[in-house]
Amino acid sequence: MNSRERILQRLYASQASAQNPEQTSQTTGIQAEHAAGWTQLAQSEWLASFKQNLLDNHAEVIETTTANWAGELAQQLTARGVKRLLSGEHEQGRVLLNALAQFAEQHTEQQKITPVDASLLTEPLSKEELFTAVDAGFSVASAGLAETGSLLVETGPQEPRALSLVPPLNIILLNASAITASFLTLVQAQKLPAHMPTNVLLISGPSKTADIQQTLAYGAHGPKELIVLLLTDA
Repeated sequence: MNSRERILQRLYASQASAQNPEQTSQTTGIQAEHAAGWTQLAQSEWLASFKQNLLDNHAEVIETTTANWAGELAQQLTARGVKRLLSGEHEQGRVLLNALAQFAEQHTEQQKITPVDASLLTEPLSKEELFTAVDAGFSVASAGLAETGSLLVETGPQEPRALSLVPPLNIILLNASAITASFLTLVQAQKLPAHMPTNVLLISGPSKTADIQQTLAYGAHGPKELIVLLLTDA
Protein backbone atom coordinates (compact mmCIF):
# COMPACT_ATOMS: atom_id res chain seq x y z
CA MET A 1 0.00 0.00 0.00
CA ASN A 2 1.51 3.33 -1.07
CA SER A 3 1.15 6.69 0.71
CA ARG A 4 -1.78 7.77 -1.49
CA GLU A 5 -3.76 4.64 -0.66
CA ARG A 6 -3.03 5.03 3.05
CA ILE A 7 -4.24 8.63 3.04
CA LEU A 8 -7.42 7.70 1.17
CA GLN A 9 -8.06 4.86 3.60
CA ARG A 10 -7.94 7.31 6.49
CA LEU A 11 -10.23 9.77 4.73
CA TYR A 12 -12.80 7.06 4.06
CA ALA A 13 -12.61 5.91 7.68
CA SER A 14 -13.02 9.50 8.91
CA GLN A 15 -16.05 10.04 6.66
CA ALA A 16 -17.66 6.85 7.90
CA SER A 17 -17.12 7.90 11.51
CA ALA A 18 -18.76 11.27 10.90
CA GLN A 19 -21.84 9.53 9.49
CA ASN A 20 -21.94 6.98 12.29
CA PRO A 21 -20.70 8.27 15.68
CA GLU A 22 -20.64 4.73 17.05
CA GLN A 23 -17.72 3.97 14.75
CA THR A 24 -15.57 6.78 16.19
CA SER A 25 -13.98 4.62 18.86
CA GLN A 26 -13.34 1.89 16.30
CA THR A 27 -11.66 4.35 13.93
CA THR A 28 -9.51 5.68 16.76
CA GLY A 29 -8.45 2.13 17.51
CA ILE A 30 -7.52 1.55 13.86
CA GLN A 31 -5.41 4.73 13.84
CA ALA A 32 -3.65 3.69 17.05
CA GLU A 33 -2.98 0.24 15.61
CA HIS A 34 -1.67 1.80 12.41
CA ALA A 35 0.69 4.07 14.37
CA ALA A 36 1.89 1.16 16.49
CA GLY A 37 2.71 -0.80 13.34
CA TRP A 38 4.94 1.99 12.09
CA THR A 39 6.73 2.42 15.42
CA GLN A 40 7.60 -1.28 15.46
CA LEU A 41 9.58 -0.91 12.25
CA ALA A 42 13.33 -0.44 12.38
CA GLN A 43 14.69 3.01 11.64
CA SER A 44 16.28 1.67 8.46
CA GLU A 45 12.78 0.76 7.24
CA TRP A 46 11.58 4.27 8.05
CA LEU A 47 14.46 5.62 5.97
CA ALA A 48 13.67 3.35 3.02
CA SER A 49 9.99 4.31 3.06
CA PHE A 50 10.81 8.00 3.42
CA LYS A 51 13.13 7.96 0.39
CA GLN A 52 10.77 5.91 -1.76
CA ASN A 53 7.82 8.20 -1.06
CA LEU A 54 9.90 11.23 -2.04
CA LEU A 55 11.04 9.54 -5.25
CA ASP A 56 7.45 8.60 -6.06
CA ASN A 57 6.56 12.29 -5.71
CA HIS A 58 9.25 13.33 -8.22
CA ALA A 59 11.78 14.60 -5.65
CA GLU A 60 15.50 13.92 -5.83
CA VAL A 61 17.20 12.41 -2.77
CA ILE A 62 20.95 12.75 -2.26
CA GLU A 63 22.45 10.76 0.61
CA THR A 64 25.53 12.51 1.93
CA THR A 65 27.43 13.30 5.12
CA THR A 66 27.87 16.23 7.46
CA ALA A 67 31.37 16.84 6.14
CA ASN A 68 30.53 16.61 2.43
CA TRP A 69 27.00 17.90 1.85
CA ALA A 70 27.88 21.56 1.24
CA GLY A 71 30.60 20.75 -1.30
CA GLU A 72 28.37 18.25 -3.11
CA LEU A 73 25.54 20.76 -3.26
CA ALA A 74 27.88 23.45 -4.61
CA GLN A 75 28.71 21.12 -7.50
CA GLN A 76 25.02 20.36 -8.08
CA LEU A 77 24.06 24.04 -8.16
CA THR A 78 26.88 24.93 -10.52
CA ALA A 79 25.97 22.06 -12.86
CA ARG A 80 22.35 23.26 -12.88
CA GLY A 81 23.37 26.82 -13.74
CA VAL A 82 22.04 28.38 -10.55
CA LYS A 83 23.05 32.06 -10.41
CA ARG A 84 21.23 33.35 -7.34
CA LEU A 85 20.60 31.35 -4.20
CA LEU A 86 18.37 32.38 -1.31
CA SER A 87 19.34 30.89 2.05
CA GLY A 88 17.96 31.07 5.56
CA GLU A 89 19.91 32.86 8.28
CA HIS A 90 21.15 29.76 10.08
CA GLU A 91 24.41 27.88 10.55
CA GLN A 92 23.76 25.49 7.66
CA GLY A 93 23.13 28.43 5.34
CA ARG A 94 26.45 29.98 6.28
CA VAL A 95 28.23 26.66 5.72
CA LEU A 96 26.69 26.42 2.24
CA LEU A 97 27.58 30.00 1.31
CA ASN A 98 31.21 29.41 2.35
CA ALA A 99 31.30 26.21 0.30
CA LEU A 100 29.93 28.05 -2.74
CA ALA A 101 32.60 30.76 -2.39
CA GLN A 102 35.37 28.15 -2.13
CA PHE A 103 34.01 26.20 -5.09
CA ALA A 104 33.90 29.36 -7.22
CA GLU A 105 37.54 30.16 -6.36
CA GLN A 106 38.66 26.66 -7.28
CA HIS A 107 36.66 26.59 -10.51
CA THR A 108 37.00 30.08 -11.93
CA GLU A 109 36.01 28.81 -15.36
CA GLN A 110 32.69 27.60 -13.96
CA GLN A 111 29.61 29.77 -13.63
CA LYS A 112 29.68 31.58 -10.28
CA ILE A 113 26.71 31.53 -7.92
CA THR A 114 25.67 34.78 -6.31
CA PRO A 115 24.14 34.02 -2.90
CA VAL A 116 21.19 36.09 -1.76
CA ASP A 117 20.81 36.43 1.99
CA ALA A 118 17.37 35.71 3.44
CA SER A 119 17.32 39.11 5.15
CA LEU A 120 16.81 40.61 1.69
CA LEU A 121 13.34 39.09 1.48
CA THR A 122 11.92 42.43 2.56
CA GLU A 123 14.43 45.04 1.34
CA PRO A 124 16.12 45.73 -0.96
CA LEU A 125 14.94 42.56 -2.73
CA SER A 126 11.56 43.37 -4.27
CA LYS A 127 8.75 40.90 -4.71
CA GLU A 128 9.35 40.94 -8.44
CA GLU A 129 13.02 40.07 -7.94
CA LEU A 130 12.09 37.29 -5.56
CA PHE A 131 9.86 35.70 -8.17
CA THR A 132 12.08 36.34 -11.20
CA ALA A 133 15.72 36.66 -10.11
CA VAL A 134 16.16 33.94 -7.46
CA ASP A 135 16.92 30.49 -8.90
CA ALA A 136 16.97 28.35 -5.76
CA GLY A 137 16.02 28.42 -2.09
CA PHE A 138 17.82 26.50 0.65
CA SER A 139 15.97 25.39 3.79
CA VAL A 140 16.58 23.09 6.76
CA ALA A 141 13.94 20.57 7.87
CA SER A 142 13.49 19.70 11.53
CA ALA A 143 11.85 16.32 10.88
CA GLY A 144 10.95 13.79 8.20
CA LEU A 145 7.85 11.59 8.08
CA ALA A 146 8.43 8.09 6.73
CA GLU A 147 4.77 7.32 6.08
CA THR A 148 4.30 10.10 3.52
CA GLY A 149 7.86 11.13 2.66
CA SER A 150 7.18 14.60 4.04
CA LEU A 151 9.66 17.16 5.36
CA LEU A 152 8.66 19.40 8.24
CA VAL A 153 10.03 22.94 7.90
CA GLU A 154 9.50 25.46 10.70
CA THR A 155 9.24 28.95 9.24
CA GLY A 156 10.19 32.17 10.98
CA PRO A 157 12.64 35.10 10.83
CA GLN A 158 15.57 32.75 10.17
CA GLU A 159 13.63 30.49 7.80
CA PRO A 160 11.24 32.66 5.73
CA ARG A 161 8.29 30.80 4.24
CA ALA A 162 9.07 32.13 0.76
CA LEU A 163 12.33 30.13 0.66
CA SER A 164 10.54 26.88 -0.09
CA LEU A 165 7.47 28.26 -1.85
CA VAL A 166 8.77 30.68 -4.49
CA PRO A 167 12.12 29.75 -6.14
CA PRO A 168 11.84 27.14 -8.91
CA LEU A 169 14.42 24.91 -7.20
CA ASN A 170 13.78 23.95 -3.57
CA ILE A 171 16.68 22.41 -1.60
CA ILE A 172 16.07 20.97 1.86
CA LEU A 173 18.65 19.58 4.29
CA LEU A 174 17.59 16.86 6.76
CA ASN A 175 19.34 14.70 9.32
CA ALA A 176 18.36 11.07 8.81
CA SER A 177 18.14 10.69 12.59
CA ALA A 178 15.23 13.18 12.57
CA ILE A 179 13.02 10.83 10.53
CA THR A 180 10.04 9.46 12.44
CA ALA A 181 7.22 7.12 11.47
CA SER A 182 4.40 9.60 10.89
CA PHE A 183 2.96 12.94 11.93
CA LEU A 184 1.08 11.15 14.71
CA THR A 185 4.27 9.72 16.19
CA LEU A 186 5.90 13.14 15.86
CA VAL A 187 3.14 14.69 17.94
CA GLN A 188 3.13 11.83 20.43
CA ALA A 189 6.87 12.22 20.93
CA GLN A 190 6.31 15.95 21.54
CA LYS A 191 8.93 16.86 18.95
CA LEU A 192 7.00 19.84 17.63
CA PRO A 193 8.48 23.23 18.64
CA ALA A 194 7.48 24.45 22.10
CA HIS A 195 6.56 27.84 20.66
CA MET A 196 4.79 27.13 17.41
CA PRO A 197 5.95 29.31 14.49
CA THR A 198 3.57 31.20 12.23
CA ASN A 199 3.71 28.37 9.72
CA VAL A 200 4.83 24.75 9.79
CA LEU A 201 5.26 23.43 6.26
CA LEU A 202 4.91 19.78 5.26
CA ILE A 203 6.71 19.33 1.94
CA SER A 204 6.49 16.03 0.05
CA GLY A 205 7.71 16.96 -3.42
CA PRO A 206 7.78 19.71 -6.05
CA SER A 207 4.60 21.67 -6.70
CA LYS A 208 1.87 19.92 -8.63
CA THR A 209 -1.75 20.40 -9.65
CA ALA A 210 -4.51 18.45 -11.34
CA ASP A 211 -6.93 21.35 -11.70
CA ILE A 212 -6.83 21.34 -15.50
CA GLN A 213 -8.80 18.41 -16.93
CA GLN A 214 -7.72 16.38 -13.88
CA THR A 215 -4.32 15.86 -15.48
CA LEU A 216 -1.48 15.83 -12.95
CA ALA A 217 1.20 18.36 -13.83
CA TYR A 218 4.36 19.19 -11.88
CA GLY A 219 5.86 22.65 -11.49
CA ALA A 220 2.70 24.53 -12.36
CA HIS A 221 3.24 26.91 -9.45
CA GLY A 222 6.03 27.18 -6.92
CA PRO A 223 9.12 24.94 -7.02
CA LYS A 224 9.49 22.81 -10.12
CA GLU A 225 12.18 20.67 -8.48
CA LEU A 226 12.91 19.44 -4.97
CA ILE A 227 16.33 18.21 -3.85
CA VAL A 228 16.56 16.56 -0.42
CA LEU A 229 20.02 16.31 1.10
CA LEU A 230 19.89 13.46 3.60
CA LEU A 231 22.67 13.41 6.19
CA THR A 232 23.05 9.72 6.97
CA ASP A 233 25.84 10.16 9.52
CA ALA A 234 24.02 12.71 11.72
